[in-house]
Amino acid sequence: MGSYITLGIQKMEIDWGKNNNYRNHSKIFQEKDFDKDIPYYYVDIETDTEITEYKKGAQKSLSEIKERLELLGYNLKNIKKKYYEFRKEYQYYETCEKINITFDEYFLFIKSIDIDKVNNVASAIESFENGYDLGEYFNRCLLEDEEFTFKINQIMKKFKSKNQYGDIGGFIENIDPYITLRILAENPQNLDSFVEWRYEDIIENGWEKRERVITKLEESDKILIVTEGNTDSFVIKKTLDELYPSISDFFEFIDMEKNYPFTGVGSLANFCLGLSKIHIQNQIIVIFDNDSAGNESFNKVMEIKERPNNLVLCKLPKSKLFNKFDTIGPSGKKKANINGKAVAIECFLDFSSINSSPIVRWQCYKDKIKQYQGALENKELYISKFKTANLKDGSYNCDKLKILIEHIVNSWVNR
Repeated sequence: MGSYITLGIQKMEIDWGKNNNYRNHSKIFQEKDFDKDIPYYYVDIETDTEITEYKKGAQKSLSEIKERLELLGYNLKNIKKKYYEFRKEYQYYETCEKINITFDEYFLFIKSIDIDKVNNVASAIESFENGYDLGEYFNRCLLEDEEFTFKINQIMKKFKSKNQYGDIGGFIENIDPYITLRILAENPQNLDSFVEWRYEDIIENGWEKRERVITKLEESDKILIVTEGNTDSFVIKKTLDELYPSISDFFEFIDMEKNYPFTGVGSLANFCLGLSKIHIQNQIIVIFDNDSAGNESFNKVMEIKERPNNLVLCKLPKSKLFNKFDTIGPSGKKKANINGKAVAIECFLDFSSINSSPIVRWQCYKDKIKQYQGALENKELYISKFKTANLKDGSYNCDKLKILIEHIVNSWVNR
């Protein structure tokens, strides 16, 4: 009969494979998530009863899986596109009829599922089958539930006969499971549920080797963050590692101070120009300061016509916290909006970590954009405190750091 490998939440199976024919889901998990003792659900074919055993498997909360799916290209905009691509492909299967259900209708159906009520094991017992999946759950459970069918009536009214419901079940069974997972994550009640990948049976029974099942994140899925200096890289990496550990493995770093690979001036603008000319295949985010010099370079790169889609340009985020900032310069001390003029990475650190009040000093004047370039005073002190800070225990104010990271991540996700 062989062995099954399944991906699911509680007793709701979302994807399955058999023997060595399966989709590897390692990329939605991390090293710490593997080889945990998780429940495996079976059917005793002699007594038609449910059996639960605990074996090694991968386990991660849906809220964390959601963050990883976003970086893998499964944001709401992209899954809608993927959905329609699959629907178009599905109608050409030899045994399938055309499916007319829209993405919004499918979204409503998946989001409305009560995971606690799903029991694919019971469905398997009732149908005398070993395998069980979300498609079978739809056919055998939801369509018999009066409350659900009432809610979903607007979806189902498109179909003339109950026989066509089976086609919907098959459609759901074969659709990309990450589309389904991402929609499930839109229901806040689901976010604390664990996504579990039950792979141990195919390893125990010799169908696959552990090192082929549990694999590292592929290089093609990683994102290279390019910054002007090593301070920028350090701040972003430390914040990701401590505050966003569920996605930190997606990011690698290079800074222009030490790793500039082209000859000439080590600037971000020239770096981007070089990458565009060689049509680099890596996924890259280039981060510019949101100051006068940074905006000048950013605008220069934006003019590159042959810039590849996998090269994302990102400026440090604007913030209302910088609208009325203490500054000092040729006209003396006064409050000023430093967004676009003096926002560097140090502006996102905890200003209360040192005993001096934050102040920006206006320095050189940029003729091309007709404004001064500003710099935060005492930058070295802020960095020094940040290097030894614990970002997880509440002793360091991380509010602006969270704004920073979420801006960078969203720049990639919504590129």
